[in-house]
Amino acid sequence: MRPFYEELRIRFQCFPTRNITFPAHLHSAVELIYLLEGSLEVTVGEQTKTIQKDQAALIFPDMVHSYLTTDACSGILCLFPPAYAKEYYHLFRTQQPECPFLSTGMQNPDVSLAFRRMLTHYEEQAYSLSKAWLNLILAYLIPDTILLSRDSRDNTDISYQLISYISQHFQEPLTLDVIAAQLHFNKYYISRVFTAKLHCGFCEYVNRLRLDYAAKQLRDTDLRITNIWQEAGFESQKTFNRAFLACYQMTPSQYRKSQAPGVLS
Repeated sequence: MRPFYEELRIRFQCFPTRNITFPAHLHSAVELIYLLEGSLEVTVGEQTKTIQKDQAALIFPDMVHSYLTTDACSGILCLFPPAYAKEYYHLFRTQQPECPFLSTGMQNPDVSLAFRRMLTHYEEQAYSLSKAWLNLILAYLIPDTILLSRDSRDNTDISYQLISYISQHFQEPLTLDVIAAQLHFNKYYISRVFTAKLHCGFCEYVNRLRLDYAAKQLRDTDLRITNIWQEAGFESQKTFNRAFLACYQMTPSQYRKSQAPGVLS
């Protein structure tokens, strides 16, 4: 799996993903996932579906979503800012799909081809061509998608508030006490929300965002590992190394080497 995190300035990205599992999160990008093999449980808001080969999900900006692989899967994941798809910018900002799981139009062989061409051109760094294929995909899929006015009630939901706050502050020292004071909820109630709605513990959730941030820095920058774990929000290198090894089954140094150009991961 290639991980990702909630960066504040999201650019157009397209990459293959394998066995993706990621807890509930949100960001300002549009997210589109297309499955090549296997099956993947996708949750968007209150809707959950297991998508199969040649099926897709379209997640509009600021919608809480998560992924769970129970067996195995591979697919193509694309993220892009709403302003990038100018024809659909207003829709992305003011509406949301009645159902984010796409079926209508997916039987068209041109859609499957477009996803593969989008990824191929992106990997070849032919970004303008990759973006052109993305816009073609949207032109095929969005007209057949039933859209509703954006539900503002999500903004008052505690899980939405927790995810939003943590995604913006995970690099800072975070405790249940800090979040309880900022959001004006009882810390024990917050802890129960993580268990009941987000299906993981508070520390596990925060560490996953920090690890994902660190993995991206290891892949995409030459920053020293010491700088990376400090920027990610870990208290010590020992804690970082232990958490990274448990998540990725390799040390940070090994991970960086495995992601070097020309090295198969």
